[in-house]
Amino acid sequence: MPNPIVRLFRRCRLGTVILITALLVQWPISAAGADERAELEAAFKLASAQYQVALKTLETRGREETSAEVGRLRETFQAVIQQFDANRAALGLDQDYAGMLMQLDVSIVGVMLVIDFGSREAARDALTPIGASLAELGARAVLLRK
Repeated sequence: MPNPIVRLFRRCRLGTVILITALLVQWPISAAGADERAELEAAFKLASAQYQVALKTLETRGREETSAEVGRLRETFQAVIQQFDANRAALGLDQDYAGMLMQLDVSIVGVMLVIDFGSREAARDALTPIGASLAELGARAVLLRK
């Protein structure tokens, strides 16, 4: 019959091997998750930059140019949505996040409609909150990386 100290050492050694194996199995998954979060963050930065272009165009140009820039904003935001959809499991965001993305997309479509009606002030009022929403959702994506 082995010594109790030897049995304890064997159990600790087995537990250590199991723990290290479990950590190593998780490592590639968390590394892949970091890549997806970085890609989502980059997509948000691009959408935020396009938002700034759309806002500047609204203030300085005509309806057609503004409509085109908001259309580009929607296209860049679609990249955010696609990035999120493709990596939903790796990103680990709460279920409200997907709904918030859809609400923001609908808001962008609403801005496009308001621009078509021709009211610059109404378009500004509709476009301004989109910047805050982009910033909030982008910040939540960045927090995932930490």
